[in-house]
Amino acid sequence: MERTFEILKELFSRDLRTSPLETGIFLAVVFGFFGILVIANLMKRRKEKKHLERLHREKWDELCEKYNLTEQEISLLEEAAQYLKTPAKKYLLITDYQIFQNAMTELTDQAAPDTKLVSSILRKSGMTEHVQKTPPVQIQRRRSARRAVNISAKLAPIEHRTAHIEVRMFNLSAGGCKIENPDRRFKAGDDVKVSFKLQNKEYRDIPSEVVRTGAGARTLHISFGHVKKSTQT
Repeated sequence: MERTFEILKELFSRDLRTSPLETGIFLAVVFGFFGILVIANLMKRRKEKKHLERLHREKWDELCEKYNLTEQEISLLEEAAQYLKTPAKKYLLITDYQIFQNAMTELTDQAAPDTKLVSSILRKSGMTEHVQKTPPVQIQRRRSARRAVNISAKLAPIEHRTAHIEVRMFNLSAGGCKIENPDRRFKAGDDVKVSFKLQNKEYRDIPSEVVRTGAGARTLHISFGHVKKSTQT
């Protein structure tokens, strides 16, 4: 790579009033160099995507086997997964009760699922039917508006029972927040749950996704919820 930059530096430092052949070679090297960078980046992103897809499949298969789900139960979950923002993350439906409930609510609007199958999935996965739904975060009239805050919050991977890692929250909206990344532990694409208290209201274990990191991975930009729906907050 250093040698390539040396060649480019040499070419740029030369007098361009040369023969057409030399000019053509110069342009070919420049465009070829940037073409290689673009192709390398695309290949890297494709490789990362395939790696994530494989991890999602493995996690789904592992949980289906762990909970001994039947073909009918798996089929119902796969149908409900179409309402997730990222359908490939269908394992979330048997990881977090709120995600499961929100997806089932959307599915019910199209066709009522078998209540026996729903109850069986909840029982096998250990998710309770008595979890109180977290109220929507009321900040301002504009849904996308963000409000600067400096409050304590709690964070944890989505598969943990409850958020318990103490962090600071820096801004908040109805759709997400900016929060401290403890020990730079989390990265873009990770699924987490967030708890905090605002204006005497307590918001517990909101299922969320890390959209991106910032400040050298010291902060997380988080989107609340995993289900696609018009009423999603």
